[in-house]
Amino acid sequence: MSYRGKKNLKRLPPFVPLLWQMLNNKAYIDLPPSASKALPYFLGKYKGNYYDPERYTQEFIFPYSEAKRYGFAYATHSKNIRELMKNGFIDPVDKGGLRGECRSFSKFKLSQRWKTYGTEEFKSILWERCFPK
Repeated sequence: MSYRGKKNLKRLPPFVPLLWQMLNNKAYIDLPPSASKALPYFLGKYKGNYYDPERYTQEFIFPYSEAKRYGFAYATHSKNIRELMKNGFIDPVDKGGLRGECRSFSKFKLSQRWKTYGTEEFKSILWERCFPK
């Protein structure tokens, strides 16, 4: 085997880290099964270092068509968004939809609100109360 072949054996394939702190948190435990399965797809939207502070300021979209490719039905994806917001894993930036002649996607940001889930400091955000800009 050549040197190049040995070098590639040490490299890990791309993955999304779910730290023990997150997995053992009440916010993650209270998620429904489909939302907990969708969480890695939301976390994987940011392609940088896990500890990069920009991770929580960068906006991303996760359209229903992409969720369908991962096996989530339209209604399930909508419920996943609601649950992940309610438990503090994602924050809404802009609500998409059919406005005028153009279609727009909903925009999200990753959030660290899940760390205070279940305490008095926790601020719950409901998707139904978000309005398009």
